[in-house]
Amino acid sequence: MSTASIEDQKIPGCGTKEDSVSLHSSLSGQNRSGEASFGPQLLAAGAANLGALALGAAIGWSSPASPQLANPPMNLSPKDISLIGSILNVGALIGAVGGGIAINKIGRKATVVFVSPIFTLGFLLVGFGYNVPMILAGRLLCGLGGGTTSVAAPVYVGEIATSNRRGLLGSGYQLLVVTGLLLGYFIGAFVTWWWLSIISAIIPLMFMIAMMFVPESPVYLILKKDRSGAKKALQWLRGGQYSIDAELEEIKYSVEEQNARSVTFVDMLESSVLKPFLICISLMFFQQFSGINAVMFNLNVIFSASGGGMDSNIQSCIVGVVQVAATVISSVLVDRAGRKILLISSAFVMAICLVTLGVFFYFQESDPVIAANLGWLPLVSFIIYIIFFSFGFGPLPWVLMGEILPGHVKGLASSLVSSCNWTLAFIITFMFDMLVGAIQMYGVFWLFAGFTILAGFFVLFLVPETKGKSLEEIQQIFN
Repeated sequence: MSTASIEDQKIPGCGTKEDSVSLHSSLSGQNRSGEASFGPQLLAAGAANLGALALGAAIGWSSPASPQLANPPMNLSPKDISLIGSILNVGALIGAVGGGIAINKIGRKATVVFVSPIFTLGFLLVGFGYNVPMILAGRLLCGLGGGTTSVAAPVYVGEIATSNRRGLLGSGYQLLVVTGLLLGYFIGAFVTWWWLSIISAIIPLMFMIAMMFVPESPVYLILKKDRSGAKKALQWLRGGQYSIDAELEEIKYSVEEQNARSVTFVDMLESSVLKPFLICISLMFFQQFSGINAVMFNLNVIFSASGGGMDSNIQSCIVGVVQVAATVISSVLVDRAGRKILLISSAFVMAICLVTLGVFFYFQESDPVIAANLGWLPLVSFIIYIIFFSFGFGPLPWVLMGEILPGHVKGLASSLVSSCNWTLAFIITFMFDMLVGAIQMYGVFWLFAGFTILAGFFVLFLVPETKGKSLEEIQQIFN
């Protein structure tokens, strides 16, 4: 449908488009009685983000499991181990595409409830797998679950949270990913890879049960013309003493305006859609080309290669603890400092750390004596790298995906953005060993450093600040 035809349309019950805008403006400024309760929002977001805990456990599984798989009784080749680690991303790519469709067909809540048993089955297949095909099938299903939740959870949280809490609650997704990573590192240091898989299978079941006790997104219910259900859901989320009428009308107005047109791939070419879509795609590109997944999947291998005296499992756990702590701090900062400054500082400090890591591994090749005296440097550099990744490029691309994509294309666009992320994650993870063979470990870190510098300038010049803005105000930036 053309822009002209949209502008000429009347929104049901609102007269002309100009009348609708006037009504919307008055509603946005309307005083609501009291403050919206934070507790129900926290519970709903926490339940939705539990899928990220399972995803983190699946990602973290590779680091302690890979050395074990190379030894008896499995005796797997480096190629098989690399494929087992990276195929998670292929499953996530499929899940991201399916999740983008499902959240608009059956709902945000139903999507994550449905995918939880698949996630559990994946972990069990890995745990009871006695050959490579079974383990690959299990990892593929774990990826499917992770990819689906990576679309559904940020969209759900973005729609149920108030504007002043959206950054904090949206950051919860990344917080639980890194908590899952830490669980994988910690448990994997004490048990075999198959026990790690079986223990991890419990997490998606917790996820499914938790989601049964929270409401569906009011935005989705309005999309399905269930105004009564939307009102009940929004009242639950905001607390019984909060007047929801104005916010409900805002949602209704926004959805009706977006529903005035059907969604096709042609809609993605409109300026108001293409700009935020390309920003999201670019942020996901820079997130993966910071090297984060390649590093986290191969953390034990990298620490072993550094030749430090400390056990590689202990070093991995230290990095995991730091990542969780940094993500907690980031969750508080994101609605205070803003998205943009955190992304910029994240990119440039990560670049410094990656250059430093490259220098260490360069000396390890060219002057082992100097490298031996710098045995502490990889762990310190990784800690600082992880802290600043957790401040910015870890959580914020997902937060911004839930914020800046227009509602009428959110299902399609978010699935494409997530699919891009997982495709890049697969490429980087699978190619890591080949890159090391081609340009050495130091060359790989310097390559990642170059991309993070580009990321900093991209955010500086092209990414808008969304702190404190409602979803409707954010869309006006791109309109």
